[in-house]
Amino acid sequence: MSDAVVERLREQGVDTLIVAGCDTFGMMRGKRLPIDQAARSFGHGMAMCDVFWVMHIDEADIVARPDGHAGYFPTEKEGYPDILALPDLDTLRTVPWHERTALVLADFAHPDGRPIPIAPRGVLRRVIDRAREMGFEPRCGVELEFYLLRETYSSLLERHSRDLSFSHERPATYGLVTAAAQEPVARAIREAMLEYGLTIEACNMENGPGQFEMNLRYADPLTAADAAFLFKAGVKEIAVQNERVATFMAKPHPVWSGNSCHFHLSLGDADGRNVFFDEAEPRGISQTMRHFIGGMQATMRELTAVHAPTVNSYRRYVPYSWAGTTATWGIDNRTAGIRAVLEGEGGTRVEHRQAGGDVNPYLGAAAALAAGLHGIEHEIEPDDAVETDVYALPPGAVTLLPRSLEEAVPLLAGSAVAREWLGEDLVSYYAEIKRAEIEAFARTVTDWEIARYAEAL
Repeated sequence: MSDAVVERLREQGVDTLIVAGCDTFGMMRGKRLPIDQAARSFGHGMAMCDVFWVMHIDEADIVARPDGHAGYFPTEKEGYPDILALPDLDTLRTVPWHERTALVLADFAHPDGRPIPIAPRGVLRRVIDRAREMGFEPRCGVELEFYLLRETYSSLLERHSRDLSFSHERPATYGLVTAAAQEPVARAIREAMLEYGLTIEACNMENGPGQFEMNLRYADPLTAADAAFLFKAGVKEIAVQNERVATFMAKPHPVWSGNSCHFHLSLGDADGRNVFFDEAEPRGISQTMRHFIGGMQATMRELTAVHAPTVNSYRRYVPYSWAGTTATWGIDNRTAGIRAVLEGEGGTRVEHRQAGGDVNPYLGAAAALAAGLHGIEHEIEPDDAVETDVYALPPGAVTLLPRSLEEAVPLLAGSAVAREWLGEDLVSYYAEIKRAEIEAFARTVTDWEIARYAEAL
């Protein structure tokens, strides 16, 4: 089979294969191979040093394995051995914006075939398998926001946040005339993604200057997360080719809106019927959907570190930012953390609104789905739906979500739900990586501190 796949790639003119997997931060890691080596990688996997699991996101340092850590955690004491990237041939595709190049997504495993327990794609796969054991077929759609900047990667290193040059000077939410000025790049992205096998269902200008939202087609969660992962990397590559920088950073500017990532979720039964819809219940909201929302609501605080994975993530969590800042739900209410969308049997679903554009799409989808399934399993009833402006409610009236990574990480580390559904290895490892991020930020002297204190003190 591998030889036949390689021959088909040769017939398409492909001479380079990218074998790519997802790291903890949602970044694409892998290698480019000559097509002559593709068959070997398809059959036996591709070797990669496991050190990338413990590198800081800027790769300036390595996170040391804590003494007594239980579970998988690469360390220099073991010499950072090879692991294998095992290509998933169902994800093979040509890359329209690279010459004679194809890409295949990979799962990570030990040389003896055991899955790497912290690999995000595998974490999501395990949650999906458990949903199916419960008799459900989950579905997921992802909405992503990003900014286009008139910058280069070099210029970004010299910029203050307020000095960033956006691809347009002012915001224009749903603005079609303004969008026309950005259409050459936006069209290049949409057309390339379609050729890449990813369907953009809608594209619009968002609430910040040069900010876009693009909606990916509903699918099973693994396919949806694959699409989001490929989309994010692809947008960044296409932007560079058009002399722009695309960023999914949660809050690149102190004034303008942050970048969101919304997960739309529903469950089907064995016959494909949407079990979130029940015409006999008020508003068509089934008991299964209520419990799914209840599980999400009950676990939002403890799973926040997954949906808001960086120090910068929490800059979004301010009133009237359109970010989910509370463990609340409402019917078509975009000020709530969870939005129930009621569109009959074909479209009734739950929108999880907490995550930023910086979320790892595999871990974000896994956490949101796991929370809902936990609610179904334990028949958790949600609070009453909020029918007003959540941002205007007094703090004591709603459950606030963590406002910093420092607050969120201990909640995740102590979460029995996270450990049960996402895995002991993943939670223990992830918490340590995020503690290292917190410590790195704590040692940093920011521009704000210089401007505020240097002259006065």
